[in-house]
Amino acid sequence: MSRHSEANAWNREKEPDLKFSFCSTGLKEEPLENVLNLAEEIGLQGVELWAGHIRGFLDGGGSLSQLQTMLKQRRFHVPAISEYTCFSKGKQESAGELKRIRTAAVWARELGCPRIRSFAGHRPSRSVLAEEWDAVVSGLTEAAKICRSEGVRFAVEIHNNTLADTAESLAALVRDIPAPGIELIYDGFNLFVDHLDPVPVLKRFFTDIGHVHFKDYHWNHEDWSRSEPVPIFQGDADHKTIFRTLLELGYGGFISFEYMGNTDQVVSNTKRSLAEIRHFAMEEQPERNG
Repeated sequence: MSRHSEANAWNREKEPDLKFSFCSTGLKEEPLENVLNLAEEIGLQGVELWAGHIRGFLDGGGSLSQLQTMLKQRRFHVPAISEYTCFSKGKQESAGELKRIRTAAVWARELGCPRIRSFAGHRPSRSVLAEEWDAVVSGLTEAAKICRSEGVRFAVEIHNNTLADTAESLAALVRDIPAPGIELIYDGFNLFVDHLDPVPVLKRFFTDIGHVHFKDYHWNHEDWSRSEPVPIFQGDADHKTIFRTLLELGYGGFISFEYMGNTDQVVSNTKRSLAEIRHFAMEEQPERNG
């Protein structure tokens, strides 16, 4: 059993039913209050907040107390605060990233958010030399310590073109970062784009996974820019199998829809994805109950 299994068991115990949110990273041009209103209209239970949205709200004269009230009024959770840190662009950049992680961890504590999202490097694991690997591991280790000091967790997203892009690189990261280490954010689509099967990774690292992202596309492997975002069960990454596997494994945390594009596209794909998943879950429930 993984050294992080206890943390994931806590998630399942405290959050017995799946909940749904979206990533506000897909709505960067919208002010924070609009983001919350859209999530409420869609019928989500929370919002995974981009750090830039929080920063903009505070810089505009808002306070964390006001944000707490806005969330409470909507009965929203914040399953993660998403930072764009990677710890692979030199010592000066990494120092700034750690400063941002420290700020985000304070926000997370105040908002009752359990984790901060980060990336592990900015290049594929197959291209990284030992020196860069060590620098990233050092940065992630320090960031995890900072988060623990504020009572929150530090989560690395499984993502193509990073050090968290294959089963082997994930295993090495979990091994190299001292316990209690990091959580993982599972995104099967980010494996699919590299022609990897997402399901074995989900099964192997399930006890390390504290949070899940969903998105799907009609994907153009030759020209990624020509790919089309579509609702979750209409794309190429077989999210029905991924979702069924999550149910079978007993996942009980949040699933955040992570769509990019203009506001109408993000809202439409999220709304239709939520409807598809709820319908599919109702169909699956009789089978799971025997």
